[in-house]
Amino acid sequence: MHPGPREGSVRLGDGRTLAYAEYGDPDGQVVLGCHGSPSSRLERHVEDPEDYRRWGVRLVVPDRPGFGRSDPHPGRRVVDWPGDVEQLLDSLGVDRFAALSLSGGAAYALACAHEFGDRVRAVGILGGAPPPDVPWPWPRWIPSRVRAGLHRPAQLASVLRPAFAPLAVRPELIPRYLQVRLNSADRRVIGRPAVRRVLATTFAEGMRNGSAALAEDRALLFRPWGFPLSMVAQRVHIWHGTQDWQVPVVLGQVLSTMLPDCSAHWMAGEGHFLVFDHARDIYRTLLD
Repeated sequence: MHPGPREGSVRLGDGRTLAYAEYGDPDGQVVLGCHGSPSSRLERHVEDPEDYRRWGVRLVVPDRPGFGRSDPHPGRRVVDWPGDVEQLLDSLGVDRFAALSLSGGAAYALACAHEFGDRVRAVGILGGAPPPDVPWPWPRWIPSRVRAGLHRPAQLASVLRPAFAPLAVRPELIPRYLQVRLNSADRRVIGRPAVRRVLATTFAEGMRNGSAALAEDRALLFRPWGFPLSMVAQRVHIWHGTQDWQVPVVLGQVLSTMLPDCSAHWMAGEGHFLVFDHARDIYRTLLD
């Protein structure tokens, strides 16, 4: 059995509880993990969590509002997240840090970079998409009512909630669903029992309160994020699989063109969960 994370929570200034988990070396270089959607503080990017200790990394992953054990934050925006993070990191005595996001966490990692300035040393984006400030190449399967609600997140969340409700019934089965739905590279990665356990655990924890947090989170990603990407000054590294069927690589390419200092790594033949095969190089690049 691998050792579990160190877990805790902080009481925020407005009375909400923010839960978090830590992996790795308590004295290591701090990486703020911005989890996917759905996911939770239990998200990690390695099969053996002791890798973080070996690499000298302290991974800190908070639950976003409504996910896991963090309280909801009604009416929240993407740009509100750095305020929660600041209170958490100050309580942990963390000064400088890197931010690393998977999938739907990209907006939140970039928001932290924008708000914290030099306190964020670098940003990593794994399979992320841009804000809807530019026309997206929408797949045909996106319902027109979803597109119509992009700038009305409360309305869009109410549309999405019943669509996501089945995921909340057995969230631990999401990896098996993805294994069928995604490309061969992702099927190979998720087919490894340790990876499937990591994903099943973090998805189940993220959906412990039902589908409302997921619906709200997705709705927020489809409206302007509240800050210009042109003002993100830090080096942003993007890693994106060319065969990512969850977030098509064209979206990563659009995101890369919107960032002033971007180093893009287009991973030939890889899928959405490529990080499990490349974590060591990704963390090394992020912390160099």
